Amino acid sequence: MNAMGNIARDIEGYEKALAVYEKMLALKMDAAKESNIYRKIGDLHLETARSAKSRERCEQAIAAYQRALQGLSEERDPALRAKVLRSLGSACSANIDLADKAGSLRIAVGAFREALRFFTLASTPQDYAVIEQELAAASRKLAELEDRAENSKTAIQASRESLRVFTQKDNPQQYAAAKINLGSAYLTLAEAEDREKNTEQAIAAYREVLQIHPPDRSSEQYGAIMNNLAAAYLSLSEVKDRAMNCKLAVEACREVLQIRKQDRNPLPYAATQNNLGNAYLALAGEEDSLENCRKALDAYRSALQVYSLGEFPEQWAATQSNLGNVYLILADSEDYAENLLKAIRAAREALTILRPENYPEDYAEAQKILWLAHLTLAETEDRPENCLLALDSSREILQIYTKERDPLKHASSQKDLAITYNMLADSEFSPEAKAEDCQKAAEAAIKALEIYGAKDYPEEHAEAQMLLWAAYSALAEVREKARNCRRAIAACEAALQIYRGKSPDEWADAEKNLGYSLITLAEIENREDNCRKAIDACNAALAHYSKDSAPLEHADILRDLAFAYVTMAEVMDKKECCKTALKIYRTASKIYTSEADRLDAEGVLGASDARLSAEKCRRSMEACKAIIKAARKSRLLPNPSPRSSSVSASHPSSRSLSNPSTNPLSTPSTNPPSHPSSGPSSAPSPHSSPNSSSHPSSQHSPSRRRSKK
Repeated sequence: MNAMGNIARDIEGYEKALAVYEKMLALKMDAAKESNIYRKIGDLHLETARSAKSRERCEQAIAAYQRALQGLSEERDPALRAKVLRSLGSACSANIDLADKAGSLRIAVGAFREALRFFTLASTPQDYAVIEQELAAASRKLAELEDRAENSKTAIQASRESLRVFTQKDNPQQYAAAKINLGSAYLTLAEAEDREKNTEQAIAAYREVLQIHPPDRSSEQYGAIMNNLAAAYLSLSEVKDRAMNCKLAVEACREVLQIRKQDRNPLPYAATQNNLGNAYLALAGEEDSLENCRKALDAYRSALQVYSLGEFPEQWAATQSNLGNVYLILADSEDYAENLLKAIRAAREALTILRPENYPEDYAEAQKILWLAHLTLAETEDRPENCLLALDSSREILQIYTKERDPLKHASSQKDLAITYNMLADSEFSPEAKAEDCQKAAEAAIKALEIYGAKDYPEEHAEAQMLLWAAYSALAEVREKARNCRRAIAACEAALQIYRGKSPDEWADAEKNLGYSLITLAEIENREDNCRKAIDACNAALAHYSKDSAPLEHADILRDLAFAYVTMAEVMDKKECCKTALKIYRTASKIYTSEADRLDAEGVLGASDARLSAEKCRRSMEACKAIIKAARKSRLLPNPSPRSSSVSASHPSSRSLSNPSTNPLSTPSTNPPSHPSSGPSSAPSPHSSPNSSSHPSSQHSPSRRRSKK
């Protein structure tokens, strides 16, 4: 008889037994006997639930066990009560999609703990060890839904307790199971703290178990452990030897797929294909991006041949999220808008199943894909609409990652919110709306800084400071210009203290942004001093972004430098300042033109932006020439009027000269910057994001759903 026939036969037997027990409940009996019958009814419902994957039967089992406990006291019926508690814990932690998953697991953890008051190490060591294992498994599952660090540590402690009884020599199978639980608990804890240390602990535990389950004797167990190892290598790759550990994960998955076949082991096969997709996707960030993304797509699609929406909705949804992550990265290489729309569709498919109450982290991950896709799409089309959609997702994520529940993810989500408001501000028409968006961006960045202290989280602290710079710089356009410029400068200088000597790219970007704010402030106060500081900042940035290594970035900074000299011409030698600016604009124009030709020849986006920047440089050159010509004529006049000697009288307004700002949050290495024609009073935004991880179009490092099976 096949497996399905066996299941049907078992369920038929359970139904007959249930009918007998339900008839017995009509008889008069004492409370303990009645509770024992309810326990047996619960056992039958639980077995049926496991066989048929039935949520209804599992809920009936839980109700029967809870009814059984009503008639049992710890003083009068300690043994029977402990057995019922153990069964209740098993039902609540069964691998069945219960309505309130977190609530059920909390009941399971409480039931196992109470049962351990009877099943002690001294009196019943074997039962004690088994219940500790069950407690470990339930706590680890709960850690994926709430209080990750605390519940993971509970799982680790419970696994270690079971290992006080189960030894490799006397209980090899139970020992191996406890070690697997231990490894999985460490791997879950790694998502909350000390990723490298905890992941290496998980890897050590899994490797030890491989000695007990070699492939020639225990192929299925060996495959399961290797699959978990692949997930562990992926976790380690996020903090150490990324490419190497990704390749180790790929090798582990490929080895497992020699054992797990779709026709014989469909669910394990799909879990491994899912992890293989994760490994290729992570590797795509390091090398051969397009090829590895396509391999990831193939793996996820293979998993979906098993994970149908009807039979395995949770796994189907998780794999849809993973597909969304692939499309996000593919958008950097080909079919930009099409792949972003595919990412949006995949995430929305996942969200038809994922709910914040049952799958909070998976829900947040799908929302993160939507956020990133909409924000990236906003750079090229329907900016206001896409920014607002990104804002919706950002707020949903913050509903999951509260400051109390997960402070670090809360801080990261506040950074994302700041990015979103900064981009939305750039699309607003009214000064009032723009000011409101900028203020909210600043508030979000400040909330991130409350958690990201400069000492403990220097990189994240600096990123948040740069987002604060962007918010205050934009706010200065529409409200309290001098005050907000000074705030922007303070934020930029705080970031520079961290980047100096440690992060050359970020340091150069911050110097460039500092120059922008100083030029803007120079229009209001201390013109000469602030212009000279701006010139120093631009020259510092130019030393890093050379013409050969980063031509477009070099040209952008040259434009800022030229504008600083034009601004300084108000109080210094007008002719000499404008001659210097003219020379710098000419150099920048040549670079833009050359780069536009190169981008056209390569068929890469950005050529039109570069040509537009070159044209703006040429217009600024004409303005400078006019100023120089006017200065020469003024020398021939016997008594030049103050008006004829003023830069503001003879040269175009700052809005017609070059603007230090660039496209908000654009990454120099991937997106040629757009350079609006307005001067420093126009929309300020970072030359590049403080770090690619906070930039919507940069390579995304998603926390992909890993399958441990």
